[in-house]
Amino acid sequence: MNHLIRLKLPQALRPLLIAACLFAWSAAHGQTCTFRSAGSAINFPPLDPSVSATLTAFMDIQVRCLPAGGSPTWGFSGANGSAPLRMKHSTQNAFIPYTVATTNLGGGGTTKTWRITGTVLAANYQNARVGSYSDILTATVLP
Repeated sequence: MNHLIRLKLPQALRPLLIAACLFAWSAAHGQTCTFRSAGSAINFPPLDPSVSATLTAFMDIQVRCLPAGGSPTWGFSGANGSAPLRMKHSTQNAFIPYTVATTNLGGGGTTKTWRITGTVLAANYQNARVGSYSDILTATVLP
């Protein structure tokens, strides 16, 4: 099952966008996983180079794995690079690296709520070119 999650990252200089997560599942060990809720926007605070602060933002999504048991493994890759993940300027050959992490917030039975958190380190946008940046982020969840 595929599921699109929109991640938005506005910047004081111009709006900045980390684009989409694509969910994939695997039938490894007889277990399958599917989304049980829709994705939503992740709205970061402005990336203001005059303020030296690491910025994070998140969205929550529910994932159901059958049969229950164990914790799925998440993997991420980006259209503009995966080691590190990075957003590309809309018209220039300039990039801002970012990271993504997941946290299991729990839930009842086979359905768990997961938090997807994006992080941009202050040092990574201090000298960034003014403009709009984006990436397509693919998330893979394996049971």
